[in-house]
Amino acid sequence: MKLEKLLYFQGIGNRFIDCYGQEVEIPYHDREGVLQCMLAGEDFSVSSEWCIDERVHLLDAKPWTRALHAFQHTNDHEPYVSVYLKSDYSNQINLLINTECGEHATGAVYPKDLHIVGDYRIHDTLYLHYQVALKQLFPNFELGLGYHTVALSLADPLVTLTGILLVSPAKTYQFNDIKQNRVKNGTDSDSDTNAKRLEQPWGISVQLYSLRSDEQWGIGDFGDLRYLITMIAEQGGDFIQLNPLHALDNFNHTSISPYSPSDRRRVNPLYIEISGVDEYRYIEPQVATQTFVDKKIDLNRDNWLDYDSVIIVKYQLLNMLYDAFCTYELADNSSRAQAFLLFVDSQGDDLNYFATELAAKAPAGFYADPHFYCYLQFLAESQLEECQLNAKALGMSIGLIRDLAVGASPDGIEVKQNQHQFCLNASIGAPPDPFAPQGQNWGLTPLDPIKLKQHNFGHFIHILRSNMKACGALRIDHVMSMLRLWWWPNIANLGNGAYVYYPVETLLAILCLESQRAKCCIIGEDLGVVPPELHGYLTQAGIYSNQLFYFCKHANGFYDPDEHKAHSLMMLANHDVPTLAAWWSSSDLHIKRQIELFDNDEALGDALNQREHEKYQLLKLLIHHSLLLEIEDINSIEYEQVLHAWVALAAKSSSGLFSIQLCDLIGERHSVNIPGTWQEYANWQRRLPLTLKAIENSPQVQMLLREIYSARNGSEIDALTL
Repeated sequence: MKLEKLLYFQGIGNRFIDCYGQEVEIPYHDREGVLQCMLAGEDFSVSSEWCIDERVHLLDAKPWTRALHAFQHTNDHEPYVSVYLKSDYSNQINLLINTECGEHATGAVYPKDLHIVGDYRIHDTLYLHYQVALKQLFPNFELGLGYHTVALSLADPLVTLTGILLVSPAKTYQFNDIKQNRVKNGTDSDSDTNAKRLEQPWGISVQLYSLRSDEQWGIGDFGDLRYLITMIAEQGGDFIQLNPLHALDNFNHTSISPYSPSDRRRVNPLYIEISGVDEYRYIEPQVATQTFVDKKIDLNRDNWLDYDSVIIVKYQLLNMLYDAFCTYELADNSSRAQAFLLFVDSQGDDLNYFATELAAKAPAGFYADPHFYCYLQFLAESQLEECQLNAKALGMSIGLIRDLAVGASPDGIEVKQNQHQFCLNASIGAPPDPFAPQGQNWGLTPLDPIKLKQHNFGHFIHILRSNMKACGALRIDHVMSMLRLWWWPNIANLGNGAYVYYPVETLLAILCLESQRAKCCIIGEDLGVVPPELHGYLTQAGIYSNQLFYFCKHANGFYDPDEHKAHSLMMLANHDVPTLAAWWSSSDLHIKRQIELFDNDEALGDALNQREHEKYQLLKLLIHHSLLLEIEDINSIEYEQVLHAWVALAAKSSSGLFSIQLCDLIGERHSVNIPGTWQEYANWQRRLPLTLKAIENSPQVQMLLREIYSARNGSEIDALTL
């Protein structure tokens, strides 16, 4: 029973509800294995009662003996400070509040005048949990939102403690807030397209690296993003939804997944638009030589990314830009040089650590100068910010929607720098289910909930702030991580993993504050097995759900558009599912058989039969909405007709936001990523088969975008004839 108590306080769950709605009990051995992963390296043994007792005391009883905790949160409506005292303490309690703005207030109160919300007995001593109502203690003091410092002093015994008080709003920033700000700032007008924006926002989702143009160097960059922004803004679109832009280990050719980053606080420099850098004018004559012209042609020829070649050529160009920067800007201490130095100074030790690590591991032919890697971050963040400013200037109500990966690579810089807040002996993933009978191990290192709290949630705050820059919304991948994550032990013979729970209320309080401050709306990717209790937390915090059309089904078929969640982002497809063309043709199923995700032809046959049934259900819904005419043979219909009807239907969704992948607009069949594969399929390497200019000039794409705009704004669309 003592070990069971410790498992509880470490946040290691004992059961969960699976995808069938059945309760699954996690074996004791697996839970104990996760505990050993958490405490490996510490002076702890699961076979020692003394060790267990000490650990339980540390997590359960000891917090009651500290009068003021190091970090606590409260709401902005009725803010309070929690204080823990012995029940016989009756002397005066002195509180000092120092706000972020430098204002302060002092006050005194007696325990007899406070509200008791809990108690705990340690041996013969009873401790009481009091709440000090700050509006009563400081009636003429406006505390405001933020991370404030609280100092508590007791006279007997003489004690002075300090802690952080987070005063948080009830909700994250909302899309209605954007609308109100636009009206307030006078940027909405009834005479133009802006008047329609944000009524039912829509946009395009895209893997930035997949964009194609004659100007790039083999990989989509911020110049291509700026072109796409202009293209979609002119069609009345509200946003561009992006893959994670996190820094990868570009010196490791296997590190290409945007969801397995080296550091989520930094931007991948491969996205820098070379010709968009100010220093490009100094190196343009060199770049215009036949050698570089040929290199660009070679890089842009294939439909699949050649990361090794892209990295070599782009870093060669980035080296040239840095040399020019040092020669012409830093040497003269120009205004641009001063802007760079100010950027480096504002980023503090974290950027210096990041740059120093990259310099230390740089292979032959790459700069081993930390300032070079600081320069790359300066360029990347500047160009990303320019893209968002451009989107807003063109009338997009939201602009960019960024994506935050659920974890970081165990070999990456983020984990190395902050290893005291991570559990290095475990990886995150998902338990076994029909989609992955052996479970999923994503190879990402989890933050330790106990250590996270002990460090006042500093790293979590930094991650949010970094990813809320230069965007109007942030999509949080696997938002269930706010409540729990499935941990797989990295140590042999420690079992098959268990769910580990996180301080969800504190994390959401931080998220709400950072969201409001950045004016950044939050979308939570809540696909898969979602704990029932999480829905309430997400709704209360105003976090938008993330729906996929494929998964919005009941027993009789796909949901009607007016059955979709209103407070959500509806996506027709995303990076983890087949494209629309692949789904309709079932080519995704045949690929799964080829790479042996289906291990026999019978399994493939069952999947193909199920897909035919789903296609029939889709057609039935499209006909019901008069978007297609009645048909006798499902095989007689052209995919292009289905696509137009499908897009028009989905765009009518009652969801607050709607997006479609750019690759689906052009009929692409190749998947971005096939979950459960690594080397079997070229994940995260597919480039769009058409350039952005060709896409912009495509009559089909233009028509689809007009149909989306019409559907989102309530216009009628005639049935498409066969």
